Amino acid sequence: MLISKTLCPATALAMFLGTTAIAQPQGYMNHSQLTTRLGEIAGSDHASLTEIGKSLGGQPLHLLTLSANDEPDSQPALLIVAGIDAQYLVSTEVATRMAEQLLAEHADQLEGMTVYIVPRANPDGAARNMKSLSMGHAGNARLVDEDRDRMLDEDPGDDLNGDGFITMMRRLEPTLDDAPTHMADPDDPRLNIVPDKGEGQRAVFTLYPEGIDNDDDGVINEDGFGAVDLNQNFMHMWPEHQAHAGRYPLSEPESHALARFVFDHDNIIAAITIGKHDNLINQPDAKSKDITGRAPKGIDAKDAGLYKEAGEWFKEATGMDSADKGDPAGSFYSWLYAQRGLPSFAVQPWTRPDADNGDDKEEGKSGEAPKQPEGNNEPRLTPSPVGDISQETLDELTEAYIAMTGEEPDPSMIASITPEMVEQYAAQAGIEVRRVQPAQDQPEQTSEAKGEKKTKKKLSEDAKWLAYFEQAGIEGFVDWQPYDHPTLGKVEIGGFISGAKITPPATDLDELASKHTEFAAKLLGAKPEVEVLGPEIEDLGGGLYEVRIALVNNGDLPTSTVFARSTRTVKPMVVRLSADVDRIITGQRVDRIWGLDQDGGRSEHRWVFRSDDIGAESIEIVDPRFGNRTIKLSN
Repeated sequence: MLISKTLCPATALAMFLGTTAIAQPQGYMNHSQLTTRLGEIAGSDHASLTEIGKSLGGQPLHLLTLSANDEPDSQPALLIVAGIDAQYLVSTEVATRMAEQLLAEHADQLEGMTVYIVPRANPDGAARNMKSLSMGHAGNARLVDEDRDRMLDEDPGDDLNGDGFITMMRRLEPTLDDAPTHMADPDDPRLNIVPDKGEGQRAVFTLYPEGIDNDDDGVINEDGFGAVDLNQNFMHMWPEHQAHAGRYPLSEPESHALARFVFDHDNIIAAITIGKHDNLINQPDAKSKDITGRAPKGIDAKDAGLYKEAGEWFKEATGMDSADKGDPAGSFYSWLYAQRGLPSFAVQPWTRPDADNGDDKEEGKSGEAPKQPEGNNEPRLTPSPVGDISQETLDELTEAYIAMTGEEPDPSMIASITPEMVEQYAAQAGIEVRRVQPAQDQPEQTSEAKGEKKTKKKLSEDAKWLAYFEQAGIEGFVDWQPYDHPTLGKVEIGGFISGAKITPPATDLDELASKHTEFAAKLLGAKPEVEVLGPEIEDLGGGLYEVRIALVNNGDLPTSTVFARSTRTVKPMVVRLSADVDRIITGQRVDRIWGLDQDGGRSEHRWVFRSDDIGAESIEIVDPRFGNRTIKLSN
């Protein structure tokens, strides 16, 4: 049987989402355990537990509300959402512990700020990923026909060797129509590399995901358990042609519930989304616009300073200095910024520890090309939005797709893949994955006693992960074992367990949550503090008065983003004078303030009006986020 090894990006995306396995992590909470723990937290002072809706499978979408105020919705609030990406089980663990630590260590900050926490926005997806044999999918429980053949989930991954994981297969005896593409790394035979012909290396095997061609269509594992990725199901830049984006924006009960909660809570002034995206370590795109030319793909240029400062707070609190960006199209966090006007911070909960200690200082930094060492004549590689994968590699994948189909791929389709998916698709297409390496990972030349130069071998990302797993005692890699495949013949089954790269040991969760709690506490302390100066009243004689006030933001965060002020997506502060409009000579009876900058941002208001009794007049300030107040006027 002919087994196709060249796949279009859409098929590859579906295929690898459906066939990468995620280890069931010990010490992580299933739905029942999470519900119990949230109930215990809700028994604490200043905490309550409710629901914002139900999942597609009928599971509650829990909401923890932390506040020292009897009316938590009446004061400014920070929203924290985790578990929207089903593979990121760690995000739920972190968010739950953040609630406990905020109550235990930062209860005083809850007197002026409310914290809303949705710890697991995708309970169905999380439950599926915690089964004994998981497909490691990111979405919910919606069935999706990935290969468009009007059948559902007919060709999932198969655990051929019964080890509890679905990994990769090396085809050891490729046929003429399936030319070998890879060889084992001479430095570590567990790893796969594209041979370097200049070194006399030769390809020996081809790579496939572990499984068989269940539907006999010539492709292995192209339609596994389908799902809608909730982080592609929101309105901003919704990737409508993606198989996992949903039939329409907010088509899923989980995403709809999140959006409804945000719409119903005008007191939310900032948000943290914990999952696969990042816009704090990587400065978000402040230049590109969407297809309309009006909305930013990332952020407005005038908000760049806000995100840079918040990024410094995050890096100082967590010690993290590298992260993958991820494609923002249709994501919850990008919708919060672009269409709700909120400072919306996306953070990844964990990175490999050695990357935090200076090993990969240049990785993940937006707009900065790593320096090439002196004497290196290799062409400079261009960073891409997909981890350390070079743009040149993505361009080759795109060219392969065009050559096969004669069509240009949807840009969002390419942008949504992860480094692991690029590696596996490139293996299928026979394309070398070229990475942008930091300066210290480039070959270093050292002079020997005889004047000869010796090149120091750089350590690949895969080698770093193997070293970390071995040092930490983590089951993150399955050693290759022989297997007699029904159509591929002799193969070896093994490789990385994908989920291990995003799932830290349970013993690290408390410390990890402490770091994220420190960042959340920083945001709580930086909240806008709107002070009213005045009123200053001058009696001009004959019942004529001049009144002046000023509103000043003494906080370290603005009351709204600059972009929200231009689009007016956040309700303004309303300043209203009690005097009838026909008595006002100068000034607006009703004025609106769409935003105040941080660190002393100011809005001044002046009226000249007639009054028979100035003591009966007042100025009313109405604001759903920072509270209402009434100022009585008197001599």
